[in-house]
Amino acid sequence: MKPKRSSIKIQIRRLIIFTAAVALILTSVSGMVSMFNIREESARSLTGQLKETVDGIVDGKASLADSRLGLYADYITTMSEVISDLYSNPGGYEPKEVLPPDASMENILSMQRYFTSTDVKREDVLDDLCLFGNLDRIWEPIIENHENIILNIYLATDKLMVCCDKNANLAELAPDGESYYDYRDMEWYKNTLAAESDKASFLKTYRDSYGRGLMTSCSAPFCKNGERIGVVSMDVLISDLNSSIIDVSLGAGSYAFLVDKDGDIIASPYMKRDSDTFVNIVKANLFEPELAQKILDGERGVEKTDDRIYYAFAPIESTSWEMVISIPESLILEPINQMNDQIMVTIILFGVIFAVVCTVVIILGTRLSRRFTEPIVALEKDVEIIAAGNLQHKAILRENNELGDLAHCVNSMAVSLDNYINDLTRITAEKERIGAELDVATHIQSSMLPCIFPAFPDRTEFDVYASMTPAKEVGGDFYDFFMVDDSHVAFVVADVSGKGIPAALFMVIGKTLIKDHTVPDANLETVFKEVNNILCESNSENMFITAFEGVLSLKTGELRFVNAGHENPFVYRKGGSFEKYPIQACFVLAGMEDMNYKGGSIMLEPGDKLFLYTDGVTEANNADNELYGTERLTDILRTIGDKTPYEILPAIKADIDAFVKDAPQFDDITMLCLEFKEKMQQ
Repeated sequence: MKPKRSSIKIQIRRLIIFTAAVALILTSVSGMVSMFNIREESARSLTGQLKETVDGIVDGKASLADSRLGLYADYITTMSEVISDLYSNPGGYEPKEVLPPDASMENILSMQRYFTSTDVKREDVLDDLCLFGNLDRIWEPIIENHENIILNIYLATDKLMVCCDKNANLAELAPDGESYYDYRDMEWYKNTLAAESDKASFLKTYRDSYGRGLMTSCSAPFCKNGERIGVVSMDVLISDLNSSIIDVSLGAGSYAFLVDKDGDIIASPYMKRDSDTFVNIVKANLFEPELAQKILDGERGVEKTDDRIYYAFAPIESTSWEMVISIPESLILEPINQMNDQIMVTIILFGVIFAVVCTVVIILGTRLSRRFTEPIVALEKDVEIIAAGNLQHKAILRENNELGDLAHCVNSMAVSLDNYINDLTRITAEKERIGAELDVATHIQSSMLPCIFPAFPDRTEFDVYASMTPAKEVGGDFYDFFMVDDSHVAFVVADVSGKGIPAALFMVIGKTLIKDHTVPDANLETVFKEVNNILCESNSENMFITAFEGVLSLKTGELRFVNAGHENPFVYRKGGSFEKYPIQACFVLAGMEDMNYKGGSIMLEPGDKLFLYTDGVTEANNADNELYGTERLTDILRTIGDKTPYEILPAIKADIDAFVKDAPQFDDITMLCLEFKEKMQQ
């Protein structure tokens, strides 16, 4: 049964009265409830604010510590790379031997050497000592610029150690003038050399034996010919770091402290500078087990303990330390009682004002509802006429308000709808026509490129396979291969600037010109020069072509080529892997008249392959706007280099699709692979 009709005027009146009544009731009830809950709500609010504040402070302090310690880690990482470079390029450095400790150099910054045992002779490690001496110009400025923080820098192999500091240690000076120190079982050497990562790492904090306070060691392995052979390290004082990050004041009873990976408190306001012992948060039962475990696991957060204390903690990324701030709950609840009276007064005043407002709204709403609904009814009738299909009808409403604007919009909508229906009919027909023409253009372009494989079934000297995937219905990339004469095969891969139909038309011209000019005994440099001049004559759209053309002699294996601004090819040697072949690319085609092009040649042996591509391969990007890149292309080519051209191209396309996933294709993807299988009989 159809529900009883109720006019808008009555509905508005009922709505206003009902809303006012409900508002008054809810205001009274909420006021009473608020008196009992205001303290709890305020406490939660202030607690949340304090958590955010403390969390921000602990993050900031942890970031400060991380930035400072990260500087030293960067130093060590750079030193590891420099040492590896010394080994990889010894001829680029002047021999500069590191000498044994010298008593006259005490308190003078200098480099010294130590052997692990008397079995190590100077002659055994002389080459290393002469290389390591070149590090003084790097190490000494670093220590001098951080003389109050970095105590020394040293490197070690299984036979010798080279140090840079201000102490000449003669405690174990042997009669032969050398000094010996076996460090191979120490944590900084053994653990760093066996670590999985090559990155710099910080060791456990300890007290400096000279009484200068807390210190740690930052170490990283270095390599010789890709094999780890030693460790480079520096000793860093962290006393100044601790004093800057644990200086936190949020009120009485609040303080900050640092915890290392073993749970030892290595810095706090209550720790004496010369103390040799650390308090362990687990052994001393300072926290509840779950909270202690989160701190040891390097987590981030804010926790409240049973003794009504909040702890905010955050990791220092450069190390395995944790920054912790403690604040008692009493600091949060202190202002709550002072707020209660003011909140109660505010609630009562709000209730009185709200009741008065609701009463006035009921009176005025009753009068306004009648005036408001009359023009709506008139507009409703006009809309019914237009909705019935009479798009020429006009709504007449003289109200100078939103209803008048609505009437104007209804009239405009009727006109727009009439125009839209007419335009839609015309555009739909045009779109169908264009779609049909683009489909024809796609088939025409596909038929212009060689697409029957094997392309030369009667030739056993070589095999070739190519593919082109356009970004739009038609593309600007193209490839071609053809026999110049009985003993020479030519191939081309090119990329026209732009996409769509203009690029496709320019592609047809470029492809045709290159093939027509590539005749027997033709000089490829001359071919590109002539094609370039012809393209420049009618290039009103300022388009250009990057192109690579090669001609392979099937008798000798000589590959002559010319590159006009195109991607360099990859060359596969039988038994090896694909490597990018370095070529100095010339200027693009159709860019400027009378350009000279310089070609080159390379000898291919049976079993060798050549891979050509356009930038649509390396510049394919995924949903995160990451490029596929040359490095990834190189990796996949090296894994499939022994396969046939018919297997190589689909494998690369599958890898690109796996990388791109659902991201749209923005550029044409064109590839060509040629395999030289055997030489032609003379």
